[in-house]
Amino acid sequence: PGNPIVYAEHCPHDDKPTVLVYGHYDVQPSDPDELWDSPAFEPVVKDGNVYARGASDDKGQSYTHVKAIESFRKTGQEIPVNVKFILEGEEEIGSPNLVPFITEHKDMLECDMVLISDTSMFGKDMPSITYGLRGLAYMEVEVVGPNRDLHSGVYGGAVENPLNVLCEMIAKLKDEDGRIQIPGFYDKVIDLTDAEREASAALPFDEEAYKKSLDIDAVH
Repeated sequence: PGNPIVYAEHCPHDDKPTVLVYGHYDVQPSDPDELWDSPAFEPVVKDGNVYARGASDDKGQSYTHVKAIESFRKTGQEIPVNVKFILEGEEEIGSPNLVPFITEHKDMLECDMVLISDTSMFGKDMPSITYGLRGLAYMEVEVVGPNRDLHSGVYGGAVENPLNVLCEMIAKLKDEDGRIQIPGFYDKVIDLTDAEREASAALPFDEEAYKKSLDIDAVH
C-alpha cells in the first residue's frame, strides 16, 4: 500500500560500519503555483542555487548523498563505510507505511548508524549536525453544545458557547511559561545534560536577525 519505498545498498566491507541514509521524495503541495517564478517541478539553477519543489525538503539532500557515492566510484576510490539507502514517498503525511516496512525488513536494514538528511541548519552559513528534534501530535477535538443555534441575547450567560469552551481548553494546555499542563506529558522526556545546555548557550544566536526574518517584534 502507499507510495513505493526505494532501497539500495553498497556494502563491500565486512569489517567496516554500516550507515543507513534516510530520505523522502514526496513533497508539500506547490500551490499557489502562480507565485513561482518557474514551474515548481522543473528545477532551475539561479546564482548557484536549485529552485524547485523538494530542492531542500528532501530531494536535494537525498540527491547529494547519491552523488557523493557516485563521485567515489567515478574516481576509483572505495567508500570507507558500507552504505544503505532508504527513500520513502509518504513522509509528508506521517509515514504510515514506513514502520511496517522497517519491521518486515529488519535484517536488510541492519546498520550501525542512521543518517537523516531532513533537518535544517542552525544558521544559513552554519552547517549543523542535528541529533534531536521536537515531536508533534495531531488530533481533532469536537465540542458538543446545544441542539441548535442559540440567540446570545436570550441564552447568553446561561448556556456555554462551544467556541468559548474550546478556547478555554486550548488556553489551559500551557501555563504562562509555556510548560504543557497535560498530566504525564513529561514523564518520558529526557532532560538536557549540563554539557548540552552549555553547548546550546554557546551558539551564536542573533535574536534581532531571527525576529527580522520572521517579521515579529518579540520571541517567547
